[in-house]
Amino acid sequence: MKMTFVALLFLLTIHSPDAQAAFYTWVDAQGVTHFTDNPDTIPAKYRHRAKEMNIADEPSAVKPPVPASPSGPSTQTDSVLQAEPASYGGKSAGWWRDSFAALRNRLKTLQDGLPEKQNKLAELRRKRIIYTRVQDRVAVNSMQAEVSADELHIAELQKQLADLDRQATQAGVPSELRQ
Repeated sequence: MKMTFVALLFLLTIHSPDAQAAFYTWVDAQGVTHFTDNPDTIPAKYRHRAKEMNIADEPSAVKPPVPASPSGPSTQTDSVLQAEPASYGGKSAGWWRDSFAALRNRLKTLQDGLPEKQNKLAELRRKRIIYTRVQDRVAVNSMQAEVSADELHIAELQKQLADLDRQATQAGVPSELRQ
């Protein structure tokens, strides 16, 4: 009996499907985008508009923006430019530098604006406790959706930055170009 139980337990753990969380998004009448992982929380009148977003655990391919060709004078000296190899992993040193700078700038911009939005959301929630007017609820819901979207975007940018750093390590890009 013990052996059967152990064998059954073993088989159940081997054949358990991978847990995959589906996220749902929809846009309400005011144009606010909502996200949830529970389809039961989607209002009935928006269920037909809800889209399922399957988020894979595998890292996505990083496609940084194409850097604009500099038309003005370069900020680097000629000796530094000559010391750098022409390419790392098939991409120029300038591309790596610009890619890291662009991702870090976007990430910093979002991270700097997030505390202000969170404070505004907390203030709106306090007002909602005092007054239960419709416009207070709408304001809280829209601000909450905006904060959630920013947090998701920050997480995605951090993931892209980590992927780019991993690619740079594989290509042998020096740390000076990753700043």
